Amino acid sequence: MISYLEGTLVRKHPTHVILDVGGVGYRLHISLSSYDQVGDVGARTQVLTYLHVREDALELFGFMTEEERTLFLTLISVSGIGPKLAQGILSGVTPAEFQSAIVEENVRSLTALRGIGRKTAQRLIVELKDRFEKVAFPEGDPGYSKISREMSAVQEAFLALLSLGFKEVEAQRAIDKIIREEGRELSTEEMVKKALRGGS
Repeated sequence: MISYLEGTLVRKHPTHVILDVGGVGYRLHISLSSYDQVGDVGARTQVLTYLHVREDALELFGFMTEEERTLFLTLISVSGIGPKLAQGILSGVTPAEFQSAIVEENVRSLTALRGIGRKTAQRLIVELKDRFEKVAFPEGDPGYSKISREMSAVQEAFLALLSLGFKEVEAQRAIDKIIREEGRELSTEEMVKKALRGGS
């Protein structure tokens, strides 16, 4: 298993990055929290990884914290939760928030995340509650860095939502609704999280 990659950040997108390691460009799927922590294009960085093996493809997933990778691996161990859904969950909630929702059996909070219906939420609670009661993720968000970006936050949020399974019309409507309701400038991460939670 590839535990981590260290190299130069060549490209970054809200849902993936390309890392140059010894002249080889690795594409890694990431969550929004990792996107905000990975650094600027051109910087040298280390990304924790998980290699997902399918019959027709090999996919690398990247994480900036061990807590995020641990939750990702826990999620994909649950029946019906694949890597892309796990990545979407990590983009909409912190490990500590997700753990709290499971331990408190908060179905409403879980179903607010895109891709999780009531049955899936209940299955997650049944399969994970005992495990989560024995292990604690750090509280709160890990201080996101302010980074320079080539695209506007709205453009990045739109592209991120498309990558997370939204149709173009759905993504645009979600972003427009959030902008109207908030009445202030939001970061890419804030907009996508709100869209994943149904605009709440």
